Amino acid sequence: MNTRRPFPTPKDRARRATAVSLVIISAMAVLGGVPPLEPKGACSAEMPERVSFHMHRIGSYRGEPCGVGDFNRDGRLDVVAGPYIYFGPNWRRFQFREVKGDVDGKGIGYRYDFMNLPLDVDHDGWLDVVSCSWHEKWSLWFRNPAGEEKPWESFIIEEGWNFECGELVDVDGDGRAEEILPQVLRTVWYERLPAGSERAGFRIHVVSEKHLPFGGGVGDVNGDGRPDIIRPAAWFEAPKDIRSEPWREHPLTLGDLNPNQAAHTAQILVFDVDGDGFNDLIASSAHSYGLFCYRQKRSGDQITWEREVIDQSWSQVHSLALGDLDGDGVPELVTGKRFMAHNGSDPGEFEPLGVYYYKILRNKGEANQPQVKWWRVVITFDQGIGSGMNIPIVDLDGDGDNDIVVTGKWGGPVWFENLRQ
Repeated sequence: MNTRRPFPTPKDRARRATAVSLVIISAMAVLGGVPPLEPKGACSAEMPERVSFHMHRIGSYRGEPCGVGDFNRDGRLDVVAGPYIYFGPNWRRFQFREVKGDVDGKGIGYRYDFMNLPLDVDHDGWLDVVSCSWHEKWSLWFRNPAGEEKPWESFIIEEGWNFECGELVDVDGDGRAEEILPQVLRTVWYERLPAGSERAGFRIHVVSEKHLPFGGGVGDVNGDGRPDIIRPAAWFEAPKDIRSEPWREHPLTLGDLNPNQAAHTAQILVFDVDGDGFNDLIASSAHSYGLFCYRQKRSGDQITWEREVIDQSWSQVHSLALGDLDGDGVPELVTGKRFMAHNGSDPGEFEPLGVYYYKILRNKGEANQPQVKWWRVVITFDQGIGSGMNIPIVDLDGDGDNDIVVTGKWGGPVWFENLRQ
C-alpha cells in the first residue's frame, strides 16, 4: 500500500491508546459473564497476551453487511456498506446505488441489503459488489464503472428465494475464495463465469434442493483435499467433479443448546481447533444463545462430533470470522451481537451489544489427548456497537496486522484498528 497515507506510526498509536479513556474495552474475561472487566481466578500463568484496539467510526448508516476492497485502485483499502463506498484512508463517502427499506433510531426495520461481497465479476480489473436481499428475493451484482463516480449498473444472479446473506468461499479448492455460498433454504453455490465469456456473471450449481435451516460454510471435513459444504442440518461431501457429480449428504446437528436439534446459524467455520489433524466446526445460534465448537472424532473412516459450548452468556451470535490478531499463527475467533435481528422478538435482543474475540489455547490433557480452552476478550461492550451479517478481518491500514470491521443497524461501519506492535 502507498506509504504516503496519513496513518499514525506504532508509537503514535500507542500514545493515543493510553490517552483514550476506555474507548475500547480490551479486558480479558473468563467465560460466564459479560464482560466482566477484570480476569477472575483461573487465568493466571496461562493468560495469553491480549491485543488492544482503537475504534474509528467510518460511517453512521443503519445497515447490516459490509465488505473491504480497493474499489478505486488507488492502493488503499475501502469499505462498502449498503449504498455507500467509504474511500480510505479518510473515508470519503460515495453513494454508488440505492437500497430500499428503512431502519429507525431504535434499530427497528430493515434495509433490503444483506450481502456486500467485493469480487471482480467481469474480470476487468475493478472490484464489483455482489449483494442479496431477503425482502426482494434476489441476488445480484453491481458493476464497477472503472472508477467513475456514477451509479453502478446491476445484474440479477437469481430470484425467487429469501436470501439472508452469503460469503466468498473456496469451493473448487484452488486456494482462492472466489466462489459464493448464498444463505438460502436449498444448498447452492455460485461460480463466476470465466474471462472471455459472452457475458459476465455466475453459473449456479445446485448441491441439494432439500430445505435446511439458514447458515453455512465451506471446508475440507473428511480430509480428502476437497472442500465440502456444511449446513446446520447436514454436510455435503464434495465429489471429484464438483460441477457434474452428486454431493453425498451426511447428517449433522449444529447451532442449538439442545445437542439433538439443528438451528439457524451464522457462518459455519471449518478449522482444526485442537491441532489433532482433523478439521472441526465452529457455529452459533444466530437468533438465540449459544456459541459452539464441534470437535471431529474419528473411528476408522467414521466421523462423529463432540460438542463444546464455548459461550452462552449472550445472544444473537449472527456473524463469525477467524483471523490471526496477535501474530502467533493461530487465528482468533471474532464475533459480535447483532442489533435488533428480529426487531425485538429474539431472546436477549435488548441486552447490551458487544464485539469479542476468543483466544484458542491448546494443550495436552489426560492420555496426551488435545484439549482446548477459550478465553474471551472484550473489544467493545455496552457502547452501542455490535456486528451485523459478517465481520471482515483484514489489514485495513497496511501496517502488518489484522484489523476488524463491523457494521449493523446501530449505525456503522466501525473499524477496530489493531495496535499490536
